[in-house]
Amino acid sequence: MKITRVRTILSTAPQKDIFMKSRTRRSAAFILIETDTELTGLGETYAGYFVPELVPGIVEFYEPILVGQSPMDVDVLSRRMFNAGKFWARVGLGSIVLSGLESALFDLKGKALGVPVYELLGGRCHETLPCYATGGTSPHDRGELEGKVAQYLSLGFTAVKLGAGLYRPGHPVVASRTPQEARDVEVDKVEFFRQRFGDSFQLNLDAHMDNLGEANHVWNLATAQFVLQALEPYPIGFFEEPLPYTDMRAYAALRESTTIPVAGGECLTSLEEWRDWLEHRPFALAQLDASYMGGIMNFIKIARLCELQGVSIATHAWSATPGVAANLHAAFACRNTAVCEMAAYNPSRSDLSTHIEAPLLSELWIEPPVLENGRLRLASTPGLGVQLPDGFIERHPFEPGSGEFNSVEGKILQP
Repeated sequence: MKITRVRTILSTAPQKDIFMKSRTRRSAAFILIETDTELTGLGETYAGYFVPELVPGIVEFYEPILVGQSPMDVDVLSRRMFNAGKFWARVGLGSIVLSGLESALFDLKGKALGVPVYELLGGRCHETLPCYATGGTSPHDRGELEGKVAQYLSLGFTAVKLGAGLYRPGHPVVASRTPQEARDVEVDKVEFFRQRFGDSFQLNLDAHMDNLGEANHVWNLATAQFVLQALEPYPIGFFEEPLPYTDMRAYAALRESTTIPVAGGECLTSLEEWRDWLEHRPFALAQLDASYMGGIMNFIKIARLCELQGVSIATHAWSATPGVAANLHAAFACRNTAVCEMAAYNPSRSDLSTHIEAPLLSELWIEPPVLENGRLRLASTPGLGVQLPDGFIERHPFEPGSGEFNSVEGKILQP
């Protein structure tokens, strides 16, 4: 079997969650590897969520390295692609696109051998893994906030992640102006959940400090320490991205100063970048993304480095289905996986997910993972277990300008 063609497929589809009002659509960049047989490999780069228009040119750059080659040599082909663009793609966008190319190779190899990708990574270490629902922003209205969590728990989740700050129409995140205000907002929020739900679910928080617009206030180390120390009496599972990714030493100082597990890593794009950060031990929970950090094998290697430090890992998975699948296969192959991130829907029970319309999440599984009692069971479908159904791209054509970015003067993100 030889590779005959590599191409990018862009799509824009609705993503309407009545409890997540900041955006109503999303885009994805899929990479399809074709062969001289009926088999194809499907991968995804998370770059498609942000800058989908830039992905096809990078894929075209790497295509000649793959055409005419056997897809069984994933490691060899991945090294060749990395070396070809090393000067400009060691980190950043080039590395992010390589994630999708490598995932497509693994998907193709798994299909050819008739095994799921996790078997190509050394085998499954877990029968099931705990997961949490990503709940996005925190509504200003307490009734909405209560309804959001109640709906997510009804889907089978036992853990939910919510954004720090407040949500107001037109302003996805309203970050606090002072440390005292930041502390009060988060403590009041957690108190409200304790009063309403008791200890019936695990609450995680995400400050999104590397993903704020120009008008928002970004926390510094002192503010983050002030907020997290105020939250220590509460059973917070982890606090994600309480600082921007501009100072690994500040992350390390924050981790050492609080008993709440500090989580992060979603914006780190390569093995080299992760390795430099891990030297400072900045995270109590390292969040790895196989669709963003250079590929599945980088995920495995970084997970091993974390394991040597006694650090657990979690998936960061806010991509469409192929990116989520790549993360899940990698997570199940790693001993130190603590939890998996999932969008707030039940992949195997569409009848429960009445609050959300998200074709890029729900329509691309061949056999979806099963979510029960807060845990995921991954199917044994060959490859990544994903597909582009007939007519999907025609129903959801790409809309230029649909990527997500941080709003600044002169460039404002539209819902």
